[in-house]
Amino acid sequence: MNREVLVQKIKRKAKQDASKRRDPRFLETMGFLVAKGFLRTNLNTPLIPNKRLRIDDAIWAGVNVEPRILEVLPAAVLRLPRHFDLDSNRHPVLAQVVDHLRRGENHGLDFCGTPYDRIKVWANFPLRDRRVKPASKKKRIKTFRLDPTVIQHLKEIANARGCTETEIVEALILGLRRDK
Repeated sequence: MNREVLVQKIKRKAKQDASKRRDPRFLETMGFLVAKGFLRTNLNTPLIPNKRLRIDDAIWAGVNVEPRILEVLPAAVLRLPRHFDLDSNRHPVLAQVVDHLRRGENHGLDFCGTPYDRIKVWANFPLRDRRVKPASKKKRIKTFRLDPTVIQHLKEIANARGCTETEIVEALILGLRRDK
């Protein structure tokens, strides 16, 4: 008798999982993450690379259907911020995890039971779309107050070498010589 009850429970759970896999929240989230290259799947999900996702829907899909979504979600929010509606008041833990990833910290908060060590790998994972840079390769804005004559000299050097002013400053700082 116990075996029959167990089989019935398994069948009920399988039926429940099948209905959850047809839920639009799961299909849109998986379609987006697969299209961008964060995940792979053998399910027949439509690829939606330009979708703007709700964080609540992505978390629901990760909690109820596919736990891998929770593993890649913070990195996806970091690297593709225009596709998500991150509100630090509604999702404070996610916002903190994204901030830890942005700063490249080795230790951070867990997100929905997923350890930070498994999350941080995805911040620098190469994606299909080569325009989206890994977090470690993104340029950061730094402002310097330079004398106008120094700025003019910097522009002249950049024009003479055929590169940007930023490249000249980077080359000077790194001690590299750029011969063209």
